[in-house]
Amino acid sequence: MKYLFAVCVSICISLSVFAQRDTIAVNDGWHFLIDKNADGLNQKWFTSKLTGARKVVLPHTWNIENNNQNHYGWGWYQKEIHVSSAWKAKNIILEFGAINHTALIYLNGTKIHENIGDGFNKVYVKLDDKLNFKGKNILTVAVNNDYGRNKVPFGNSFDWPNDGGLIRKARLIVSGKPSAAYLNVKPVLNLNDFSGKLDVRVGFDNPLPRGTRLSLTVREENQLTKEVVYNSVISQVSWAGTEARFKCDLSKVNPWHFDHPNLYRVDVTILDGKRASDKISADIGFRDMSFKDGKTYLNGERIRLMGIEWTAGSNPDFGFAETDAEIIRHGKLMKDVNAVFSRLHFQQDDLFYDFCNRNGILLQEEVPLWGPETPANDTIEAIAHSQLTRMIRNHYNHPSIFSWGVGNELRGRDEKMKAMIQSLIDKARKLDDSRMVAYVSNTLKEGFNTGPSFVPDAGSLGDYLMMNEYSASWWAIPQAELSNYLDSIHHSYPDKPLFISEFGLCGPNFKGGDERRLEDLIYHMAVYETKPYIEGAIYFDLTDYRTHYPGTTDNNKFRRRVHGVYDMYGKPKPSSKTLRELSSPIEVQRLEKKKGKLAVLMFGSFGLPQHSIKGYRLYLSDKNDNYKKYKSYELPVIKPGEKFILEIDDLFNGKGIITVVRPTGYIATQKPFYE
Repeated sequence: MKYLFAVCVSICISLSVFAQRDTIAVNDGWHFLIDKNADGLNQKWFTSKLTGARKVVLPHTWNIENNNQNHYGWGWYQKEIHVSSAWKAKNIILEFGAINHTALIYLNGTKIHENIGDGFNKVYVKLDDKLNFKGKNILTVAVNNDYGRNKVPFGNSFDWPNDGGLIRKARLIVSGKPSAAYLNVKPVLNLNDFSGKLDVRVGFDNPLPRGTRLSLTVREENQLTKEVVYNSVISQVSWAGTEARFKCDLSKVNPWHFDHPNLYRVDVTILDGKRASDKISADIGFRDMSFKDGKTYLNGERIRLMGIEWTAGSNPDFGFAETDAEIIRHGKLMKDVNAVFSRLHFQQDDLFYDFCNRNGILLQEEVPLWGPETPANDTIEAIAHSQLTRMIRNHYNHPSIFSWGVGNELRGRDEKMKAMIQSLIDKARKLDDSRMVAYVSNTLKEGFNTGPSFVPDAGSLGDYLMMNEYSASWWAIPQAELSNYLDSIHHSYPDKPLFISEFGLCGPNFKGGDERRLEDLIYHMAVYETKPYIEGAIYFDLTDYRTHYPGTTDNNKFRRRVHGVYDMYGKPKPSSKTLRELSSPIEVQRLEKKKGKLAVLMFGSFGLPQHSIKGYRLYLSDKNDNYKKYKSYELPVIKPGEKFILEIDDLFNGKGIITVVRPTGYIATQKPFYE
């Protein structure tokens, strides 16, 4: 604690000199006490030291602990926060990455904040006017993860773990005054000349003093060069309440693409006279994703997408309290099976979005409204609207997010539910007119007629169709009916792009193991590829995932759906390699001797996925894992369906392993060629 105090003092001195923002991690030194009898509130545990508490480090969940695996109720956290008198003139915000799902937050025995029914969005608590600058500051957080009705997801209507606690990291954000509350940047890419525009909004808690100015700097972030492409004090700022708005033109930008994820760092500095009181930053990317005539385009190119979803919290060693390394590891597993497309049933840690920004995964991020048990009442609608608003505000800047999702499998033909879904779609469009919005349906397959009695499903309310498809498993129909089902859906909604939002085999509900999973995967992909109106597909799931849902294995933290191409710990199954090869944008077909050389015959994928390849490299090696030690060959631009023959050196007498690597460094395809 003495060390933390010294660091805080040092940071305060630095801030007073440079007068800008800094962050201080507050993940160590927490004390935790389980409250299995729900005594804490009645006995006012928030007024004193937690007796019998033990030390924990954030992120933390009690539901992976042996004695607390099935506890769904209250848990208490407490920490002493050290502050300096030098902070009296500062703006001080306490940020929790997420608290699942309801929290009462106390400072020195007084309740200062409530978080009700939202387990995955950030929680911000303003502290500067509540801190004791002359003595101790004791922060106490009571957390509840029961299956309550005043939360989203509702009750037990969700299929993932119900891990309670301070499940993500926490930090103090300290800045001068005036300071910014948020920064939302809308990049616009001009496809005619690849110039760019920025539409910038900076929010403040209070009106700014007269004479306050804003400065904007834009620089290349993860690119080969680090050029500053804009740096100026903004001369024209318009105001909407306490939100400052301004625009910026850039003559040339490098677009963001999942194979070339070019980012720019945007810094907005608040100038109080000549003094910089705060600086707020964001990484953004210039891309244009659009639909035309039911087809998908990225930066003007016709594309079809393939990917996989990761259900967070699946490793029983961590649960929802995943470390940075664990989050990155799962992101890499997604890329290892060629994912460029995914969706999120619930909001994730910022680090995951940053990974997708930098490694090229397009995302639909969703409010965790899930399941037919969810009611369409005023309480749930209000909580869902609040979550949607917070989600869009927090994650507005990520180029990886191309769409907002407003729910999953919610009785899409019920009129009251459709009205609630429509209200959320309308809200998303109002909050962000630069992205698409969708609802994920499992009832598109009902009522396939277009006559007078046809009732459209709620899935048609968004900008495109997202359908969970489980023929020959959850759907008790023959596999051979899948083709007719898909054609019927396209016939019912001919103008809507159609994406398969989930498909896969769920064990232990359906027996057969990974061998059956392989068969199911190959069959479904073969059908999808014959349907030119299917714009993309997401395999479900990356790993076998933990869930509270009944009817699965075990009754503790190991209760799970055996649904993944990796196990709970990330160990690959045979299906993972098959998924990688089926999801490759390049097809290597033959390796033949030719006049002392080898001729490699390949085609650009014409099914799923479908996009041009650019900047890919090819290797010939004698083992799967040593290809980097051998010569690489840069491939030209190869379009979908285009044939290309590459001559390479014959290193292993007409044999070897061909590996093609994406510009992002991940394997696109790897095939052995032996006699």
